[in-house]
Amino acid sequence: MKRQLTLCTLLFAAVIVVAQPLPKMFAHRGCWSKIVPENSIPAVGRAAQHGYMGIELDVRLTSDGKMVIMHDKWLNRTCRNASDYSKLSEKVAVKDITFKELRENYVLASPNPEYRTQVPTLEEILKECKKHRIIPMLHSKYVESYRLAQRIMGNDWVCFDSHVESLMECRKFSKCLILYAIRKNTAEGAFDVLAQLGGKVGVSSMEREALTRERIKRFRDLGYEVQASIYRCPREAYAVRDGVSILLSDYALMPDPSNNPVKVVTLETQELAQGQTITISADKKVANGGCAIEIEAEGTIEIALDKDKLYTLHNNGSHCDRVGMRFINRKGYVKLHGVEPSKIKSAKIYFYEF
Repeated sequence: MKRQLTLCTLLFAAVIVVAQPLPKMFAHRGCWSKIVPENSIPAVGRAAQHGYMGIELDVRLTSDGKMVIMHDKWLNRTCRNASDYSKLSEKVAVKDITFKELRENYVLASPNPEYRTQVPTLEEILKECKKHRIIPMLHSKYVESYRLAQRIMGNDWVCFDSHVESLMECRKFSKCLILYAIRKNTAEGAFDVLAQLGGKVGVSSMEREALTRERIKRFRDLGYEVQASIYRCPREAYAVRDGVSILLSDYALMPDPSNNPVKVVTLETQELAQGQTITISADKKVANGGCAIEIEAEGTIEIALDKDKLYTLHNNGSHCDRVGMRFINRKGYVKLHGVEPSKIKSAKIYFYEF
């Protein structure tokens, strides 16, 4: 995905407004929905369709050592019985069944029979990624999965895990990007780990306490990638503001012109009174769509994206905020609500149809 990265420094009332470069967007477990299962072959093509650079995948082993794509240890949440599409009556662990049993007895859950597909192998989904020019991010501790990714993708994949020993093994034969998964108690030690790994490296965390603004800057100043991993609304907005270079998300989109928006609305300098709401809507309901906003403001403004995501963002005029989401079967809208008397310096709202 071509990424137009802009760094704009605009002077307003003696305040420098800084827009960090847009982060690289990765879809968590693929571009899934209520219809399309996570970690499935169809979720790869949809990620490409929605303009994501890559997808994150979870690798597990069956009892006979076959590498398959599945997040949970158990099949029960994401699978159904293949014979009659009934729910599994007892817990079934991936590691306790053979690959043949997995493929013959279970399908991924979806209300649409078209998407009730078999659990994919790692090889199958890597080939699908290559077909769609999607970068796979393997959340895996298995070195054999790294070797397979290297064979199929060359260096165009991401190795992602918290096991330092496995990451070190990966670096022996691959020049891919390696992301070390950290928590707040391992964040400071990550600098030494990345130095030992060498090459293209970075960190990833689900904890904002691990990726403070100061620490993000230190990582980025050293040339390391920094990934905010499945942050929840509204925390991912602050991660983007703080300068993460990769956003791994279940839903987020960025206000990116290269995603070919079907509608763009521009707001210039405008006062927003306390309690006042501005609503900007898409022109029509779409099967697969998205909306996003890039805004420079002063004060506290609630930004509602469609009906699912609400961001209450305070800005002293020094930041350019970007938030967005994908959705299905809706007519998207963006609402700006003044929590206090505020000023919109400029804003661009994007609507997408994929």
